[in-house]
Amino acid sequence: MMKKDVTKESVLWLAISIAVMFALPFAVAGLALECSGMALCMILFFIVNPIYSAILGFRCGRNIRQMWNLPLVSSIAFLVGTWLFFDIKEVWFIIYAAVYLIIGWTAMGISKYLNNQKKI
Repeated sequence: MMKKDVTKESVLWLAISIAVMFALPFAVAGLALECSGMALCMILFFIVNPIYSAILGFRCGRNIRQMWNLPLVSSIAFLVGTWLFFDIKEVWFIIYAAVYLIIGWTAMGISKYLNNQKKI
């Protein structure tokens, strides 16, 4: 029973990651034609994505064995989304993806540490 719950939760977080990291750059690229696209990109890259990476990592810390790869998948989805929808293969997007991955895995480690402290 526990395995099915973890699988459902992983699929849910995977869907949310695809929506946030893959679909949001598409929406920003579409909205950039109508309003200030640079401001939307800055909000997305410096506020929304790092906060989402921290939330995802913190949640994955509760079950690292099953969910360790979700921050990695989220970062890859960001990279693919930005390269496809902004139509530029900018190397700096790799650095952003790496930072989001570090944020996610760091939050995962902190969450795991805090969960272990509660058990003691």
